[in-house]
Amino acid sequence: MRLEDIQLAIRPRSILECLDIAFLFCGRHWWGLLLASAFGIVPITIANYWIMQIPDLNGYFAYLLLTMEVPWATLLLTLYLGQITFSRRFSPRRASKDFFRTFSRMFVFQVIVRGLCLAVGILTPVVFLGMYFLNEIILLEQTSMSRTWSRRGAMNARALGRIFSLRLMDLLVLSVGTLLLASLFRTISELWEDRFHFDPNLIFDFDAMLHVDWQIQISFWIVIVFLTVFRFVSYLDCRIRREGWDVELKLRMLADLHRQREAAE
Repeated sequence: MRLEDIQLAIRPRSILECLDIAFLFCGRHWWGLLLASAFGIVPITIANYWIMQIPDLNGYFAYLLLTMEVPWATLLLTLYLGQITFSRRFSPRRASKDFFRTFSRMFVFQVIVRGLCLAVGILTPVVFLGMYFLNEIILLEQTSMSRTWSRRGAMNARALGRIFSLRLMDLLVLSVGTLLLASLFRTISELWEDRFHFDPNLIFDFDAMLHVDWQIQISFWIVIVFLTVFRFVSYLDCRIRREGWDVELKLRMLADLHRQREAAE
């Protein structure tokens, strides 16, 4: 990895700055993000449609299932983000190789370990805090099976407070963004079908707002795509802070300048 090739100014950023960069990235690469996310989200959405037909489906089971699905739905998207940021171009062949190379680690940590932690309620914080950057570590750093968990611990060391703040921001964006987008899609749909009727009581009717229809499903996954970009930017920021990428890049630039002066003399 060459720091000079990264399509991002290398410096520590606040959470709001990371959020702003995620917005800019989505606006610049929306087509690639759409295609990369569709490959993971569409099959899972189809599978969920059939699962939701099960009578008397437990709501907590549906929540656990969705929590287990998100890392897999955004797998190709994470690979796309890594390639477009570090290599300036996306290679489907390289992405497929990276997927098969890391599949065993993804299955162990994002299915077995994640599932066990969610099943044992007291270990749920391990998933939402301790495994925050796990997808990026497995897919982008290509760590071995034995080093993946220790690398996760190194990324989280002395950063749990920031990760907690990132999770709170995720929750805020996910809840507000999903409801606003779903309301927008419902309004457009009703206007298109010429059956729009504004009812002020619906503003406070959370049962109606949370009704699982195609609008709220699409809204949920759109926000998940954005949060994946936000987590990727936060992951880069964490590495910049921990590994001193900004200092290293400045030292490289000074070394190159010194060599140029010596060559000129």
